Amino acid sequence: MGIEILDSVNDPGTPGKSGDDRYGFDAAAGRAWVIDGATDATDLKPFPNAESGAAWLAETVSARLMIGPGAGEGASAYFGRVLTDVRAEAERTSKVALGSLPGEAMPVASAMWLRRDGDACEFVWAGDCFAIAGSGTGEARLIGTQEKADAETRDAARMLSLSQAERWAILQAQRRGANAPARGLITFYPAAAAHLNALRLTLPPGTTVLLMTDGFFRFVEPYALDTPSSLLARVIRDGLAASINTLRQQEAIPHSVRLKARDDAAAILLRT
Repeated sequence: MGIEILDSVNDPGTPGKSGDDRYGFDAAAGRAWVIDGATDATDLKPFPNAESGAAWLAETVSARLMIGPGAGEGASAYFGRVLTDVRAEAERTSKVALGSLPGEAMPVASAMWLRRDGDACEFVWAGDCFAIAGSGTGEARLIGTQEKADAETRDAARMLSLSQAERWAILQAQRRGANAPARGLITFYPAAAAHLNALRLTLPPGTTVLLMTDGFFRFVEPYALDTPSSLLARVIRDGLAASINTLRQQEAIPHSVRLKARDDAAAILLRT
């Protein structure tokens, strides 16, 4: 059973750049996803033909997700195959052998993936990408780990008072820690697939769902312009492109809440 794609957007935040976010879907097969490559934490560029390591990973994972799960295949096994293939592509493409690449130079990504299965939808996510599923009562359910977005806001508040060198050292240490098989992130470690988050929800046909990277989730955290319910209502009413314009206007106001004043933002609005 398929899904209907209502709207989509991928805004890099920086004119002239492709950005580190990607989205994709196979509407007939009932799958959609957003990928958020984490900003590079080093000047080393192992993928010379890509804008950044983050962009390379997001693009490669998104392309690989066009090949869906096998019949009866669970999400963990599927993503294990996806990450295995992505690692093989990285080994083929990188100008530096992966075994010699320092941990801070190995890209990681967050993701939100949806699969329609009859009257249910399976959500699988890594890091701080999110989904909002509407209901007939006007309420909406947030799917994702909001604590990660909250933690990013706290970390930014702490690091904004530090020197650039001190920030860089913290970001590199965080990236080395993220590159581990036991972390539930999109990485070059296939074993990480076993640690992804998953939720299966029964959703009536016609339910509206918003998938988004953390740049789009800024409406909720840290700017508090919306609740999950009102954000879903906003994008249904205004569309994703106009909503992005509103977000950019908010980001233009001086804030001390995030290290990146303008963040990449990707989103898909769909109907089950």
